[in-house]
Formats: sequence, structure tokens, C-alpha cells
Amino acid sequence: MDDQANLLPLYEQVRRAIVAGIDDGQFAEGSFLPPEPDLMDRYGVSRITLRRAIGDLCADGRLQRQQGRGTLVMPRKVRQTLVSLSGFSETMDGLGRKAGHRILARVDNPDTPVIRDRLQAKALIRFDRLLEDDGRPMTLETLWFDAHRFPEVVEPVAAGGSFFAALREEAGIEPAHAERQIDVGLATSEERAILSVSAAQPVYRIEKIVTDAGGQPLALSQLVTPSHLVTYTIKT
Repeated sequence: MDDQANLLPLYEQVRRAIVAGIDDGQFAEGSFLPPEPDLMDRYGVSRITLRRAIGDLCADGRLQRQQGRGTLVMPRKVRQTLVSLSGFSETMDGLGRKAGHRILARVDNPDTPVIRDRLQAKALIRFDRLLEDDGRPMTLETLWFDAHRFPEVVEPVAAGGSFFAALREEAGIEPAHAERQIDVGLATSEERAILSVSAAQPVYRIEKIVTDAGGQPLALSQLVTPSHLVTYTIKT
């Protein structure tokens, strides 16, 4: 332990030591911490003290306990600006991370009249996608848009490409506005299985509708993101 921290409670000293180990690469993001006995020996503490330190780091989103597997070192939170029109791929590229769009399902002409009306769509199409950060599950997205209006966008999205990039490059359309509604809740059992989160882990539920400069709807997305993976900021 660092002698300068001796006045702190023992569990806090351990917590800080683990954070330092993450920051300097001893415990790599996406890897599991060593077993409890090894950590107890490393820091010279009891199981109770160690578990309190780890519990605090789990609450902070730095670690995640996984039943039967151990304690996972979580990636640093992605910072996203709520007023930004950047798509997922652009956001991740700006952070030096690799975005992925895994297609889970495609439904042509889904029976969702409310969504069809909101998008004023003639041929509604829906994609269920898993957005990945450097290969790790990050967000479940249900994306709707008008395949009649944007036929050239369908196949790039179906192939795992960015909707925003395809919209710009294939259809020559630039998104101008976005409206988001944000709620916080718990994931369903299906969502937990895909996102690898526990029943107690809160998730953001965001509905986003994007429009062009004339106010015409371009797409509607519903997104589910575990709260420990993202920090949202607002610029005014």
C-alpha cells in the first residue's frame, strides 16, 4: 500500500490501489481481476475489506461482478454529447475506438403503424442491431426508416454499416436535427443476455428521431445502453 494513503480507511486504500492498477495497465480493460485470495495476499487485507473495495468500484462502474466468472474490469465510459448529430460510428471514431453494428434481425414492412405514421413512411423497414465498442456489446438499437425513400441505404445497413454514413454517402442527405427522449430503467431478460448485464444494472432507454433541414423525419431509433458504459453531456 502507498504510505501516503495510510490515514484512509483500509477498504479505500484497496479501492485506490485497484484503480491505480487499472490505470497503469496491471489490470487490463476487458480482463478479469485475479482471484480473491491473490488480491488479499497482494494488498494484505481480509476478504471483507477486499469485497467492500470491489463493491464500491462495481457501484462506480469500474468493475462488474459476473456470476461464476469473476470480476471484470470495465472499459472506460464513452462520453456522448446529447445535442450532437454524430452517429455511433463517428462518435467512436472520434474516441479512437472501433464501432461495430451486428445485425440481429431485419423486418421488411413491420406491423408498426404508429412508427410508420411518425416517419411518414411508404415502405417501413426495421433493423435490430447490437452496437459494439471494440468488439464489446454496448447498445441494443431498433432502427426504423423508409426503404422507399432511401432504397440505396438498405443494403449498406444490412451489411453492418453506419446508417448515418450511408445516408450521407449513398443518399446525399445530411441530418439536421435530432430529438431525444431519455428514460432510465432495468433491462429485460433478453436484453440482459445480449448486453451481459445483471438484473440490477440500470440502463438508459433513449428514443431518437432524426430530421432533415426541412423537418422531414429521416429515421427513428430506440436504444438500450447500460448506464455504466456511457456518460451523457449537454452543450448549450
